[in-house]
Amino acid sequence: MDIFIPDSETKLYGLLGKTLSHSISPSLHNNGFRDLDLNAIYLMLEVKDRDLEEYILSLKNLNFAGWNVTIPYKEEIIPYLNGFSSLARDAEAVNTVLNRRGRLTGYNTDVIGFQRQIEEAGFVVKGKRAVIIGAGGAAKAAAAALIHLHLAEVTIINRTLENAAEVVETFREKTDKVEFDYKALKESEYKDKIKNADLIINTTPVGMYSKKGNNNIAINPEYLNEKQFVVDLIYNPLKTELLKEAEKRGAQIGNGLPTLIYQAEASFKLWTQEMPNKKKWKQIAENAVKDIEAKDIEAEE
Repeated sequence: MDIFIPDSETKLYGLLGKTLSHSISPSLHNNGFRDLDLNAIYLMLEVKDRDLEEYILSLKNLNFAGWNVTIPYKEEIIPYLNGFSSLARDAEAVNTVLNRRGRLTGYNTDVIGFQRQIEEAGFVVKGKRAVIIGAGGAAKAAAAALIHLHLAEVTIINRTLENAAEVVETFREKTDKVEFDYKALKESEYKDKIKNADLIINTTPVGMYSKKGNNNIAINPEYLNEKQFVVDLIYNPLKTELLKEAEKRGAQIGNGLPTLIYQAEASFKLWTQEMPNKKKWKQIAENAVKDIEAKDIEAEE
């Protein structure tokens, strides 16, 4: 395999976040660049909270053509941008930035990715009820996608009730076609909402693989049932404890890998006006996650 060597004409892209060691985005985007013979490279852009403003200025000065944004900066980056797409404005969160001659425009391809995952899973959600666990940028993207899918009711449940309330008030102002509600992440508060939900989405990192064990689960799984579609936006491990418990009860399940791939495709198209090889990206993503899982297990041992 030929080694790509950047030059003065190479377009720079990357992933902006706080902890990026497990990201598979570079594997996807760099493969797309090489397949299409594009003179571009995708880099890891780790930055601490206190350095975010200075780092963004540096990216502009270095003429980065664009970058993705991940936890915890999908909302924090907003004050530093010059404009927004309609989806980014709806979600009030940004996961993709395009730099046009120093003018930074924020987009939200997470909305596109999540909506596409739900549609391609064949789970008809129009007129049904959903529960979103979490109240961060990913939760807002999911809520924005669900509005476009014409759900009847969306409930946000979160450990910090004030944050859930803030998300709900934001979306109530955007639409009166979907009923929004919120609950604390306490069993006595959320159990009826979980029982009656058709679609349940975990947008929190609870359940992500760690050396402390990967048996964490955000909610009591006893309230899950076979009529539901349970989506965990985590993809390491590919099947979290939440998904295992949902599967035991006969529910349809989905991890976060499809959303990751679909949002990456949308970002790639935005930056390059080209589409990557979808089948190849799916295989790359699956192999990368398996490699990460294997390395995590080996490190634990």
